[in-house]
Amino acid sequence: MNKIEKISVARVFSDLIKADSVIDCREMELFNTLKKEYRLNNDCLRDARYTTFADAVNNLTCLHPIDKSKLMEHFRRITLADGMCNKDEALLMIALIYCLENDDDSCMLHVQVPQQGLQLKNSQVIYVESKYDTVINQVLTDNYQQIENAMRLAGFEFAYIPQIAKTYKETPDDLMCDVLTFLNPSLDKKELQRIHQQVSTLTTIQFSTEQLSRKLHLTGLADTYPALLVKVGETVCEDKIFANFLKIEIEGDVLEYIKHFIYLFTSMMNAEYTIVRNVYNDNQRFIYSGVYKQIMDLCLMKESTKSVLLIDTMKQKVLLPDIHEELDGKPAELALYVLILIESLTGGLCMPKPGPKQADKEKHLMAKYDKIYRNLGGGQANTPNIIKHTIRAPKVSHINTFIGSLGKKLSHPEEYVIQRSNDGLYRIGLDRNLIFIIDNDGEKTPWMQSDTWRRIASM
Repeated sequence: MNKIEKISVARVFSDLIKADSVIDCREMELFNTLKKEYRLNNDCLRDARYTTFADAVNNLTCLHPIDKSKLMEHFRRITLADGMCNKDEALLMIALIYCLENDDDSCMLHVQVPQQGLQLKNSQVIYVESKYDTVINQVLTDNYQQIENAMRLAGFEFAYIPQIAKTYKETPDDLMCDVLTFLNPSLDKKELQRIHQQVSTLTTIQFSTEQLSRKLHLTGLADTYPALLVKVGETVCEDKIFANFLKIEIEGDVLEYIKHFIYLFTSMMNAEYTIVRNVYNDNQRFIYSGVYKQIMDLCLMKESTKSVLLIDTMKQKVLLPDIHEELDGKPAELALYVLILIESLTGGLCMPKPGPKQADKEKHLMAKYDKIYRNLGGGQANTPNIIKHTIRAPKVSHINTFIGSLGKKLSHPEEYVIQRSNDGLYRIGLDRNLIFIIDNDGEKTPWMQSDTWRRIASM
């Protein structure tokens, strides 16, 4: 296993142990044994704090099938080490089963939990799509009541947006107006009408691409096949909370996918689970909980202009396409920025101190920087020695000055600038879901799905 894969294993072990909020001595004994087997040193355990469960699982999908099978056996053992498996543990295990065992095109997504009060629940299964699938939607419409009841009995709330929009449409106008004014007193009459119209005519495509992708930055939903989206837990990473989602792509009979999901969950559980209460709007009341609350909160939430970061190796540029900007700098500055992005996946960039004992670390770091430098248009013969502070510092300053100059055009600029922590690590706090790459094939893909950049990251 390479460094990133070891860190990912450590993250999954940690989340499985802590999922039930009880750390059992049997779990600790097994963890200590597995630490030795996978050679997880303190650096791996420390760096695991800087990755999310979602990223960790996605990193492990590239392992050899034999290695994945062995890992899954150990994940199951550590989940059941205390003899119990509650809902939170079962959800994490379901995510691992879908991503590491099943042949389905399943993947993990994560998003930073917003501070505006939006609550994302573990008890929901949401149908998402970016293009309308006639067959699947007809099946969901015809069987909605049965699906909802089966999900509710298993402890889940099934969210099918057309049914929810229908409920909003049937809500009396005066009640809807009173509720919206109560939730946001600053809304004028025109905004009240707009939001009422929006929630009453909301489609799955709009909810997936506009609300979840653009507002919450779940970028994996901007262009997605029909899928079931399930929140499987939260990760504390660098003092920020991230929600982890499992996306199960549907190819075929959607009812079979739903049955299989319910079967996996209920067969994994050996602790009690709660049946979700069935509640609806009517002409006397407005439900403000569960998915109803989330949709309303999302529609009331203002859209930020946080941009994706696009590393275009064909044009040898680093772009902020959502605000139509290009990161200013020569290949040397751009390569340093991308190097720090890569090292931020495992905690940050630690610059070796000059001296003979650090020669191997210097050589290793410069080899990685040189590879990035040449991918971004630099010449092999004149790679700057970024180990030297006098060369590195002006480049960091140049990049940060440029990002600062964007002003209000860029939302949350602090997530894009290069920061230095108290322990001396250079870090960029940008969510990895917002980083994309254009390689020689000309296709825009999520950064760490690129074989080239995965190899550079694991150097």
